[in-house]
Amino acid sequence: MKNSGVILAAGLATLTGAGGFFLGKGNSSAADGDNVQATISSNAQGIAKGEGGQATKESGVRPNLRGYELSRNPSRGLETLMAELRKSPMAMMDFESLFGIWDMVQYLDGNELSYLMTELDGMSGGQELMAVRMMLLNRWATQDGQAAMESVFSQENQGMMQGVSAMGAMMGWMRTDPEAAYQWVQANGDKLSGARAMGMSKEQLEGMYFANLARTDFDGTMAKLDGMDGKMQNVVIAQLAQGAVGDLERRDELMSYLKGKGDDDLLESARRNIVTQMAWQDPEGALAFIESENPGAEQRDELEQSLSSMWSHSDPQGALEWQSEKLQGTENAGEQIADTFGRWVSQDETEAAQWLASQGEEFQTDSVFQNAGQQLLGQQNYERSAEWYGQVLDQDERASNYQGLYAMWSREDEAAANEWRAQLPEDERDLIGPSLSEDSKDAPAVLTLPEG
Repeated sequence: MKNSGVILAAGLATLTGAGGFFLGKGNSSAADGDNVQATISSNAQGIAKGEGGQATKESGVRPNLRGYELSRNPSRGLETLMAELRKSPMAMMDFESLFGIWDMVQYLDGNELSYLMTELDGMSGGQELMAVRMMLLNRWATQDGQAAMESVFSQENQGMMQGVSAMGAMMGWMRTDPEAAYQWVQANGDKLSGARAMGMSKEQLEGMYFANLARTDFDGTMAKLDGMDGKMQNVVIAQLAQGAVGDLERRDELMSYLKGKGDDDLLESARRNIVTQMAWQDPEGALAFIESENPGAEQRDELEQSLSSMWSHSDPQGALEWQSEKLQGTENAGEQIADTFGRWVSQDETEAAQWLASQGEEFQTDSVFQNAGQQLLGQQNYERSAEWYGQVLDQDERASNYQGLYAMWSREDEAAANEWRAQLPEDERDLIGPSLSEDSKDAPAVLTLPEG
């Protein structure tokens, strides 16, 4: 998968700290994180020595004895855990194995983590190495952010690998010592070009810093916002909006501030971010938010389109029922539901087809039939794809769809593709062109000369 490295990095960023900042759930202070870690370490060592330990309603954390035992010989521990990770058929997304490594590194100091980074560089593997690198650097940076970041940029690795490494280190540093991390970003942010593909530019990190600061000093942070340039203001507001999605009080506070500020661009940007984030998990809530904001007609349309696009990925049937109620009787209804309908077809063709048959003609358009056919073609369901393509009224479009279908089907099963083509009416066969077998009959003979 082309973007699997980016997806992995984003997932690990959430697990190792970034998610706390983006969702407004980061640690309240570095000291709190250190206290929890001290509780884990103390309990684990106590239990390992047979002293019982306190596994802990007070802290809410249970010590991981295996992680502690492996940390006593970090080099062998990493080798053991990496061997387990490689055995997994989905190594880069095998979070059970990855958490085994994370459990171990919680007990290591900076020198041990630095040494393990050298060990990791000598190991073979695939994209799972990115995840492990992020974990080691993240933990190292909670103890010595400066050293961890220097390690990242002293390596020859460039591009995505350097970006992943920088993200891992910066998330740990920003979580435990945001002031020092922010000062480093101010002085060295231009080095982060390799992390830009994962959304971790200098501006994004500055935005993360201010969004975190706003959780404890909203008014003071907003006063600083007024002195920033427009681009930086947008980044900070985007971070604050994302963090306010699950917190009604914080969301109201942010929206009230923006309405009082009188900056329509920032207000609209915050609304977009809130709707986009909510639409995945709570589309009904996102819709209620739009109604409560009562934006102008132009932005309402934009927000509703964004909502329906996100909603159609998680629940195409629900999204389509909402869309169709709004669009019933309108001229371009089919074009607007086509993508959502196609996604529903890919999940439940029978239900989707029954729904469409019960709708008015405004929904039964070529774009709807084509999207359904394309979804099924992507699933290599050639016969059903052909049924949908056959309903396309525009002859040129139908011909193009048939030709693409026939070419793909023939590569997988030429006999089945030719059988389908043969049973079509003659005028429909003409849209596809000659069959592959007919092409080979008509091809000129190739004269082969004897050797020598």
